[in-house]
Amino acid sequence: MGSEAEKKSVSTSQRRRFKAAVYFLTCVVIVLSVVASKAYLFAQPDGKRVAQSDIKRVELNLTEFRKCTVSFQPPKAQSKWNTKPIWIPAYPTSLKESIHKSVINQLTGLKQGGKSYYASAKAAKLRFCFGSTETATCSNVHPMIEMAGGPDKKSDKFYSEYVMAIRNPMAAIPAYINEKQIKYHGTIGQMTEDAWRKFRDEYFNGLIKEWITFLETWTSSNYTTGMYLVYEELHDVDQGPKALKRLRSILRNAGFVVAPEVDVPCIWFNAIGEDNIQQNHMIKYEYKDYIPGYTKAQKEIFLTTLSTFVDKNKGNEELTSILQTYSNTIMQTIRIDEIEDVNGTLMTSQ
Repeated sequence: MGSEAEKKSVSTSQRRRFKAAVYFLTCVVIVLSVVASKAYLFAQPDGKRVAQSDIKRVELNLTEFRKCTVSFQPPKAQSKWNTKPIWIPAYPTSLKESIHKSVINQLTGLKQGGKSYYASAKAAKLRFCFGSTETATCSNVHPMIEMAGGPDKKSDKFYSEYVMAIRNPMAAIPAYINEKQIKYHGTIGQMTEDAWRKFRDEYFNGLIKEWITFLETWTSSNYTTGMYLVYEELHDVDQGPKALKRLRSILRNAGFVVAPEVDVPCIWFNAIGEDNIQQNHMIKYEYKDYIPGYTKAQKEIFLTTLSTFVDKNKGNEELTSILQTYSNTIMQTIRIDEIEDVNGTLMTSQ
């Protein structure tokens, strides 16, 4: 047995080691907490955060797409043609203009096959999608920006079918607001969540009405629907190539030379881009800071509005199926951005 001094020495040494261990573990926890707070993506409707280490485990394996090649050799551009452009109406952010042009140019081999109705160029004599080069598709946001006389007044110049780009309004609306903030107010990346809440609560009713009016205008036009180019499908690794195969068929039926079907998956991958594909796969939104939330009342407005429109358009099976899917997604995954105060009254979270 040791002396009393030896026992005290051992005891003191043990306490020091214990304190050192506690200090070390505390530092580790703090560091991990900081990393996790800075590196996350929202993936759940309740706003729970998913660490980047978890996200990496769910990334898609796109190795085969990275190695793909396109065999299509388009014919020499013609100075005259008999084809008519196809309308591609799209609520803002439902189809990026860069993706629209890339998809169409690759599918048809036309260097400027996809055009915007609002672009003009004096040298190319380009105006309202017509110019010195052949046009396959003409994107627009009518009636949000009115056309003179509307699309029906131009039916003699355009193909009889249109391709509508569509996106769940739960994501399309905040993405549209954010796009405007970037374009007109110098916002970099995603607007602050407080700014989103302010815009949402002030303009929500008008925005959802505008989204529905967009659908109503085109479904009641003199044109028939060739297909709905669904945003969520277009960015999906399984559904995206299938959507482009349908689009390819419409282009071919309209008289355009198109790439062979075997090239479509590679064209899809090149046009959408790996970053966009991975981003959609992981959080289904183009910004990473937060997923825009809504109040419970706004959720009910979403569901009621979509249900009413579905009831009015039961004959349009493809569209109503898409809208029903959107309703289910909103019901199951919408992020409710409300808390209760001490009196149990609901209010927007801060």
